[in-house]
Amino acid sequence: MKQKSSFAGKVLYAFLFLVLVPAGLWLWARSTQPFITLPAVKSVTAGWVLMGLGLALMLLSMYYLKQYGKGLPMNAYPPPVLVTGGPYRLLHHPIYWGFGLLLSGWFIYEGSASGLWLVTPVTILAMMALVMGYEGLALRQRFPGKQPTTLLDLPQNNQELPVLHQRIAAVFWLLLFLYTGNLLVATASGNTVLPFTTLSADPQSIDPIFISLALIVVVPFLLQQQAGLRRWVIASCITVVCFAGCGLLCSFSSAVIVPLVFVAIAWILCFHQSKPTGWLLLLPALLLITVLLMRIPSPLLHLAASVLLFCIAFYYRSCWHQLKNLAERIANSWQEWVFGKIRIINHGLYVGVGAFAGVLLAGTLAGEDYAVALLIFSIIVTICAALWAQLIEGSEKLKRPFGYYGGLVGILAGSPVVWLMGYNVWVILGVVAVAMPWVQAIGRLRCLVNGCCHGGRTHHAELGIRYTHPRSRVCTISHLKGALLHPTPLYSILWLTPVGLLLLTLWLRGCSMPLILGLYLILTSLGRFVEEAYRGEAQTPVIKGLRLYQWTAVVALVTGICITVIKVQIPALQPGFSMQTLAAAAFTGLFLFFAMGVDFPYSNARFSRLV
Repeated sequence: MKQKSSFAGKVLYAFLFLVLVPAGLWLWARSTQPFITLPAVKSVTAGWVLMGLGLALMLLSMYYLKQYGKGLPMNAYPPPVLVTGGPYRLLHHPIYWGFGLLLSGWFIYEGSASGLWLVTPVTILAMMALVMGYEGLALRQRFPGKQPTTLLDLPQNNQELPVLHQRIAAVFWLLLFLYTGNLLVATASGNTVLPFTTLSADPQSIDPIFISLALIVVVPFLLQQQAGLRRWVIASCITVVCFAGCGLLCSFSSAVIVPLVFVAIAWILCFHQSKPTGWLLLLPALLLITVLLMRIPSPLLHLAASVLLFCIAFYYRSCWHQLKNLAERIANSWQEWVFGKIRIINHGLYVGVGAFAGVLLAGTLAGEDYAVALLIFSIIVTICAALWAQLIEGSEKLKRPFGYYGGLVGILAGSPVVWLMGYNVWVILGVVAVAMPWVQAIGRLRCLVNGCCHGGRTHHAELGIRYTHPRSRVCTISHLKGALLHPTPLYSILWLTPVGLLLLTLWLRGCSMPLILGLYLILTSLGRFVEEAYRGEAQTPVIKGLRLYQWTAVVALVTGICITVIKVQIPALQPGFSMQTLAAAAFTGLFLFFAMGVDFPYSNARFSRLV
């Protein structure tokens, strides 16, 4: 009976991922095509090449799992033997790489803008989330101490001489990032071309791209320490990602910043490994930077942007340590004041400020006509968040918890209310989706102080933070006082920030409101799926190997995809700041501050105490 059940499960799993998922992605691309304004990339030759490479990589990887892993390529029924040969010697998770290539190739062959710029990136992010939030952790649990290395892995952080395949891997990763960044920025500028051309539509920027290419190819073979090569790859990739993100969000088309930062990073790394070599290269580096700056109309602006980007990219570890240390200080900053039977807790200030900023932003974008609706909508969402958490987590120790997914339920409850009041529901939903990442990011500071949403144990001192305040949930409920834990609220903030920037940009560009709401659900669900894998709250149930909120994230993801295909008429709005919006924002902030920062410590009634 068990074997029949296992066989049926495998058949259903195969049908889901080999038939339903690809068909669903194709239908999603067709249905959202009218809403994507980015230009399509069409090339029959490139499409066939990418599809052929992707399919070959997938089939070869599946063969190796069957032949050497003694199993099937299924997460639910993983192979019992670890596979390290063939494509698994070159890449981690080559099936996902193959599917990404196959999907990209098909949509380039079809000339589908929606497929290339919406469906493919979301699918790749979903595969990454699956690996980071489940598969990678499960692999380490099944094969402890046997984690394989691949030819394209980053070098280790040591002083040893890099081997040839590590230098080639460095070139591969940077070429991949630079090409992808090129395509993104060119698309945002309305000048999409498939071949490897400039990062700018400006013909005078042809030289900088070749300078970048030359540095990418040459520098890995000049560095004599694995630590330096590792830093070169990571810092350069951060440079391209930041630049491409700015180009995609702001249509910023200058390509000079990238080679400027590349030159600075390369010179400092060469100077660190050999001071004579560094001094020898200083003059050519300065001349190159000067020539680049002389070719553009605003050299001081580009120099300032380059310095800022260099500090972020080259000192990425220092930036992380500063953020992590700040998170730990906030996590242990609990303060409370008792006035008779009422207690005020300082962490309520964060959520109050977040709500104030969110309603102010949303009201400014939608106009003062929607201020009252946003106020009522926010109150309904907060009440539903409290009811949800009471159902899932409520206990003698947690009299008044709040749950994010209850807030999503509140969106369903609040929508008919504002509709009955005569407001356009899609305006409310769209503008709330734009504001919510910022509200959540600020609200996560409350999570740090309160100790909710905390991470599980980690053995990496560079990652973990310690909670020591006796009022924190980490100490009172999870009993992990002083343990090194993942700073999951900080992970969430770092993810929500680019999500918020993207959604704000889409709103300002007049994108479909269902598309904005759907992308909010999709992107926040992917982040939550990964975050949940590293959380350590004792009260969260685990179902079939996944935490409860990972399952709810999957449901929210599918819901978001369905919402993006809805077609609505975008109404004319009158955005702008108003006193009515300011009043609604202030009242919402005070309401949220009271709900999450003020309680009755001597009462034992439901909803009475926050701690």
